[in-house]
Amino acid sequence: MEIKSIIAGVITSQLTKLLTSITKEFGEEIKHTVSNNILEYQVEEYNRNSISKTLLHRVTPKRLKEFYQPLFIAKCSSSNRRRELVHYRRRPHRTEERIPTDSIEKLFEKKQFITLIGSAGSGKSTIVKYLFLNSIDNNFKVPIKLELRYLNDYNGTVIDYIKEKIFKLNRLAKADKIVERLMKSGDFVFFLDGYDEITFSKKEKVTKEIDDLVKLYNKNNYLLTSRPYTEIDLLPLFHNFEVCELSDEDINQFIAKQIPAEEKELQEKIIEAINSPENSSYKSFLSNPLLLSMFILTFQSYSSIPQKRSAFYSQVFDALFSVHDSMSKLAFVREKQSGLSKEQIIEVLELFSFISYFEQKFIFTNHYLNEKLDVIKAKKSSIDFINNKLISDLQIAIGIINQDGTEYTFPHRSLQEYFAATYISSLSITNKKVVYKKILKSLTKDHGFGMNSKDNFYLLLSELDEEGVIKYGLIPYLKEYLKKLDLTTTKTRKIIDYFINLRSVYESFYGIIKNDDLVKQNHHFSQQFKKYNPRKKGEELPDKESEKKSDIARDKLAEQDILPFVKEYRKEVEKKIDQLENYLIDQNKSDSDIISLI
Repeated sequence: MEIKSIIAGVITSQLTKLLTSITKEFGEEIKHTVSNNILEYQVEEYNRNSISKTLLHRVTPKRLKEFYQPLFIAKCSSSNRRRELVHYRRRPHRTEERIPTDSIEKLFEKKQFITLIGSAGSGKSTIVKYLFLNSIDNNFKVPIKLELRYLNDYNGTVIDYIKEKIFKLNRLAKADKIVERLMKSGDFVFFLDGYDEITFSKKEKVTKEIDDLVKLYNKNNYLLTSRPYTEIDLLPLFHNFEVCELSDEDINQFIAKQIPAEEKELQEKIIEAINSPENSSYKSFLSNPLLLSMFILTFQSYSSIPQKRSAFYSQVFDALFSVHDSMSKLAFVREKQSGLSKEQIIEVLELFSFISYFEQKFIFTNHYLNEKLDVIKAKKSSIDFINNKLISDLQIAIGIINQDGTEYTFPHRSLQEYFAATYISSLSITNKKVVYKKILKSLTKDHGFGMNSKDNFYLLLSELDEEGVIKYGLIPYLKEYLKKLDLTTTKTRKIIDYFINLRSVYESFYGIIKNDDLVKQNHHFSQQFKKYNPRKKGEELPDKESEKKSDIARDKLAEQDILPFVKEYRKEVEKKIDQLENYLIDQNKSDSDIISLI
């Protein structure tokens, strides 16, 4: 309560002048009411964003400013996006282009609308939290944060949501006229967080509505975050930036911020392990704040850097389950109320993650969590537990689920992806065929769950179930592609659609495909596709009429520039099928040779 009072005092003094400016046209009574309500809302939101639980601070919430390592961003370019394809290579650091995120005023000094793109665990949401606080601390503008995933279950528009669920629900203003005047004042900064979490079915609608929001209330500032490759970078008016990887210096500072000063020896040991020449090939993992946090969490037990990313998640769960308690409390292992073994808890997490991930649920209400746990118990008779006790274990004893008010989340969405991928890797052949068919459909532009083709999930799946991905995913899909693609009879638009879908699958499983010729071909296609793509940066979002008018011109360009390319690309696909089939034969032969030894 004391902290809350201090925050209230700070916000009151810092926002008074700004609120006077916003409400100067209102009568005294309305001005007083609106100012008080905005102050009250900002106190609550400041408190919510200033204290945080993370993977490293999962038991006791910690003040964000005590552990936040200011991250850097850089302008997006086609070459930046191209490099994102190579998951295992660390991008060079471009210090002259890096822009710090420690000042919201400087960030918006030249740009009014910013898109911030970053991969899983790169720190996008933490940047948003910090800038929210920074906006108030420096009396920049009144910050409003909207987590875009909430739009998935909302029937109105983005503007409706902001007015009803933020302004009116939080009593910032009740009358429509007042809300309208406030939003047109230009004294707000809107944080639109998590564009990648919008479901596929709503993405086109929400994109158009975000464009409408920015155009209608164009005096405000906007920061929109997303994972890569959602095509949000095509949104008009917005300037695109990406979150930079941590440099060597950033990594050292990050470690120092996360580990208390009194544990200086531990800091030095971790930094020494990370900078060891033998670990240089794995350093790309540690340039990501989430994966670096995982390494810090597990260092005392393993003191090594796993070669595969999936091994990180396995180590992290081990640390969360028992290692942390045993290391810090003389081998004490926290009692699990549910009575389930470690293996059973993992099985429940895998089942729940698989179901929720494919239902595109990343934040769970109490009802949703209980409903899915009941389904799991009904389907898996060998596992029995009381829901509340298991939820308590997941939240308190293990720390693999966080509670925020009445809702639950994983400490990070990538943990959900890891458990879902692990479950798929354990399935029978029959069930794998079904799941991989569904996954491949999700990667085509016509049949998606809206999953991101660059999602961390596909990298983990490639590591955990390489044979399954090749045998039940890639080879059947590539053969089907060749079967459907008849360049003599298939319409031009359909041929290009087929190729776009193929490219999405290829990019998702890049770690398995690995072929320089295919990389070059895709890069070439990217250049050609710009002529065909109906929407380029800076253009208006097309309406149906204008898009229809340009169809003929685009088809002509496609026929001239892309069809010859797709014809040549068929040969590459045929070669890749042969390579993958031979790879499986070689793997099986080597296993047979080993078995013959006994």
